[in-house]
Amino acid sequence: MSGPTNILWYSSVAVQFLFCLHLLWSRLARKHPIFTLYLACSVLRSLGAMRFRPYPDGALPISYTYFWLWTEPVLLLLQIAVALEVHAKLWQDHQNIVKAARPLMLIALFAALALAALPLRAELQRFGAIRLQTAMHFEFLIKRYLSTVLAAFLTLSALAFVWKVRKNVASTLFRHEGMLAIYFAIYAVAYLTVNMGWVRPVLMNNYMLSALTVCLVVWLSIFPPRREITVQA
Repeated sequence: MSGPTNILWYSSVAVQFLFCLHLLWSRLARKHPIFTLYLACSVLRSLGAMRFRPYPDGALPISYTYFWLWTEPVLLLLQIAVALEVHAKLWQDHQNIVKAARPLMLIALFAALALAALPLRAELQRFGAIRLQTAMHFEFLIKRYLSTVLAAFLTLSALAFVWKVRKNVASTLFRHEGMLAIYFAIYAVAYLTVNMGWVRPVLMNNYMLSALTVCLVVWLSIFPPRREITVQA
């Protein structure tokens, strides 16, 4: 659970804000509306989090924990929608082979669901008896599970695309799906590490924010406005 406590958090929010502005300014938001909405909502939640001032020891008030618990499900739903949007757009120009690739997509989905379920038993054993902590751990678990499923599914979808289409692997949409898979993989690894108690949450949070910021910067570079506008023209 990240919060407004250090420069890494502010850097991540700033890059998300710039990414959202870039999509709006270049009119790519019309092509990726759900992705743009997700970035905008993430930034708005971060702005809302700024009203919760940390204590002198760096700890955040309990009111911020409730704020996070209520807003995280919205972002989780948007992340699922973004994954579906990217996946659909990657395959929309290849309807002639969609039917042939559909069994591969189902296999990819079930494989992702099974893969994400492997550490569930060990994670559930670490649940505490305090209600608030249990609620937080439950959302951590849901975040880890969904992130793992989405990362695995998008990766397998990209591999199926390469196998079936065998071209256009350097397209913006293909790289967009790849970056989205990496983005979810960062969340999956970070939350799994925290859920299993392998690393202190504060330390892992800093690593996660650094990785997400680098990912977003690289991600931003694959959306050159001129190329996209030329294609639309």
